[in-house]
Amino acid sequence: MRENELLQHIYAASRALPESVVIGPGDDMGALAIGGQTVLVTVDQVVDGVHVNTATTPIERVGRKAIVRNLSDVAAMAALPCGAVAAACLPSDFGAERARALFDAMRQTAERYGCPLIGGDVSVWGGKLLLTVTVFAEPAGVEPVLRSGAIINDGIYVTGELGGAWDEQGGGPHLDAEPRIALARTLAEDPAVGLHAMIDLSDGLATDLGHICERSGVGAVIDEAAIPCRRGGGAAAALSDGEDYELCFTAAGVVPESVDGVPIARIGHVVAANDGAPVVMRGKDGSAKPLAACGWEHRGE
Repeated sequence: MRENELLQHIYAASRALPESVVIGPGDDMGALAIGGQTVLVTVDQVVDGVHVNTATTPIERVGRKAIVRNLSDVAAMAALPCGAVAAACLPSDFGAERARALFDAMRQTAERYGCPLIGGDVSVWGGKLLLTVTVFAEPAGVEPVLRSGAIINDGIYVTGELGGAWDEQGGGPHLDAEPRIALARTLAEDPAVGLHAMIDLSDGLATDLGHICERSGVGAVIDEAAIPCRRGGGAAAALSDGEDYELCFTAAGVVPESVDGVPIARIGHVVAANDGAPVVMRGKDGSAKPLAACGWEHRGE
């Protein structure tokens, strides 16, 4: 079983949803109409040995990541978080002091971003640490930005630097990511930007930009030389490593070079859909290379 195959099955089975579903599966967040208001929802997990390494990572940083990776989805919709709930499966030998430190870090991180932790569930089992966080958000006057809005001739942009989010010990920038909530809302609120589609970069640029192309029915051409790579990395890492928690978006207007000190780089443009890979990269030598989805994907037997 491959993650993307299962997701496609879920999407296909979710076409006959009630009218109360404003945004269904396939975006960074789903949304429901409740009492005349739109409530956005996202859920994500942190699994020891997959998303973190608790043997080498302070438990406070693990708790922080569990909250922040969800808030990056909120940023991708240009929404504002309003609350969270968390469920935890703690290893039987986890210990009370570590448990308190973990939940204190989650609570403090959530509060920092205006997203109070309001409830959840705790279990103890014989497996590794498993954290599941659900975040609720509101549009707050800004129309949610979907993956499906890209149009031909849009510019393609990314925030920050990409690639190399993990080091060999399991540390690295993925533990210090800052959800681009304020930046996303600044772009969405400015009509001169002409923001059309957006996604958070959690699975690698090639895969995540491919999601925008698929949902929008378009293709993309990006320039290798324009991709903002972390020091010591390169385009290959930016395309495939994942867990950058930056934003990739398309826009038709004037996009600033930075917002609140966060750099924004134009890396390509949207083109008509083609029969091959949706994303094509122009190399530094001028050659064109179709990119398969080469980022992170969960796989099973």
